[in-house]
Amino acid sequence: MNRRQQGMAEARRAIIEAAGEQFAIRGYEGASFARVAEAMGRPKSAIGYHQFASKTALAVAVIESQQVRWREIEGRLPQPHGLERLAGLLLAASLDARSCPVAAGATRLLHELRKQGVEVPDGFDWYGIIAAELDAAARAHGVAEVPSFAPELLLGATFGVYETGDVDDAALASRLTSLWVPLLRSFGFLDAEDEVQRAAAQEFVPLPH
Repeated sequence: MNRRQQGMAEARRAIIEAAGEQFAIRGYEGASFARVAEAMGRPKSAIGYHQFASKTALAVAVIESQQVRWREIEGRLPQPHGLERLAGLLLAASLDARSCPVAAGATRLLHELRKQGVEVPDGFDWYGIIAAELDAAARAHGVAEVPSFAPELLLGATFGVYETGDVDDAALASRLTSLWVPLLRSFGFLDAEDEVQRAAAQEFVPLPH
């Protein structure tokens, strides 16, 4: 990579980070090129169409960038497949969104854009991953069938709790675990609480950003 290409790549990363913060604060509808530029102390032309053809393209770039982080977070999980690993992944992703602007922006974008029926990048298939963990848990727990809507309900509820304002990490973890346990019980995992609490007790080491 020559110096010019390196400069363009660094500029792109800076724009994505600033855009992630704006999407996290304002949502998809409220964010704009102008507000991203203002947050960076740059003119709007500095982040315009030569880098991203539209606001949708900018939102996609934020999501794609975060999907790389989510894959890394998943790869670090120590638990075998099942409920404890699932709770660990959801909690780690929620805590990551508190410390990383791109994570926060991508989390809110996925929540909003899916509600609107907008197609989003599939570099990290949240629904498929949650379904696989629930299937592994069903085999281990002797649950005959997990409802097909379970991944969507679990993910949507998790992202919804993440958006509920300023609380510390411990309070967020408590809210999430209090949400997950009754949901998982309703899916047939009657003894879900022990595994969820074990996941919550694991220390989350933030990724660099």
